[in-house]
Amino acid sequence: MNSSHTTKSCVLILLVALLCAERAQGMECYSCMGVPLEASCPSVNCSDPSAFCVAQEIEVTLGSHKSKLKNNLCLSICPANLENTEILGIIANVKTFCCKKDLCNAAVPTVPTGGSTWSMAGVLLFSLGSVLL
Repeated sequence: MNSSHTTKSCVLILLVALLCAERAQGMECYSCMGVPLEASCPSVNCSDPSAFCVAQEIEVTLGSHKSKLKNNLCLSICPANLENTEILGIIANVKTFCCKKDLCNAAVPTVPTGGSTWSMAGVLLFSLGSVLL
């Protein structure tokens, strides 16, 4: 083997290793909870290789007061949508969107998707803490 061929092989192996190492870090998602819809969220690397980037738009009604908030998360499951769900006298509507690409959870698209209702209830209760406090 000549040195040019060896160098090209080493460079190719190094590029493949770098590409694999970057994907091993996990997917990158926006991450924030219970913030106004117009707020920007920082990004995080998801540690779970099978994780979803999740975007949620939450409308909370307490008496005559309505608030809209958002969650951007990295979760191992895709939570379900919740419609007119009452928890402790608070009515919540949650639109959820899940995706599996870097930074794909910037906003909830007009056609939402969903998953586990129990996991969504936990996320919702955590989010409501900011409204109640």
